[in-house]
Amino acid sequence: MNVQHFVLGLLVSATALGLSPTPALAGTFSISPLRVELSSRTTTGALTLRNQEDTPVVVQAEVLLWEQAGGEEKLSQTRDLLVSPAVVTIPGNGSQLVRVALRRPVDAKRELSYRLILTEVPQTASPDFTGLNVALRLSLPIFIAPVATAEPGLEWSAVRSSDGTVALTARNTGNAHARVLSFDALSAAGSRLGSPQNVSAYILPGQARTWTLDNKQNEATSSNDWHRLRVKGTTEAGDFEVEIRPEGP
Repeated sequence: MNVQHFVLGLLVSATALGLSPTPALAGTFSISPLRVELSSRTTTGALTLRNQEDTPVVVQAEVLLWEQAGGEEKLSQTRDLLVSPAVVTIPGNGSQLVRVALRRPVDAKRELSYRLILTEVPQTASPDFTGLNVALRLSLPIFIAPVATAEPGLEWSAVRSSDGTVALTARNTGNAHARVLSFDALSAAGSRLGSPQNVSAYILPGQARTWTLDNKQNEATSSNDWHRLRVKGTTEAGDFEVEIRPEGP
């Protein structure tokens, strides 16, 4: 990832939690980098947390095993990695280094994936504060390269339904994660299927991601035009364009 700086805004966090944008009490801190990559040669990584407020902020750090199954994300407890310090108080306008260390051998063939969870411990509100006390939470990917050369391998397929939708699937047949940033699906005649998708989706090795696209706006188009699709877009590895033949009516 090229982005090396990320700022957490408290109102954004409130919105993500389904809360109204009323005054909220939370800190603001930044993290750099936004991803940790380890290997048999590089068994430790470091991130810098910076407090952008005048008052101290307390952050808890935890590493969880990250898996995907049936298009769903799964996080579970693990002892494969050690994070230190697990709880840190960052002084006002100060910074703190957080280290992640590998505690298990790397896999011989497949990349391993984890998530570093950083959670702010809410500050104690003053007696006259009447807003929301929001705890900010950020999840960062950690990837452990295998002994073998690791590369993603995306294979695209599509299934047409009688209700006018198309299920477009990207399956990662490689041994390293893939990350689809955006894509667009077009018919043989150039008609767009749904709207351009900005997805920024990770697909772990051996897993798949499916997007359901609405084709009702193209009902007047000849069905023959949709027997072949061009999917083009951008992944973390660069631009791509593939042609696929959808299954179904």
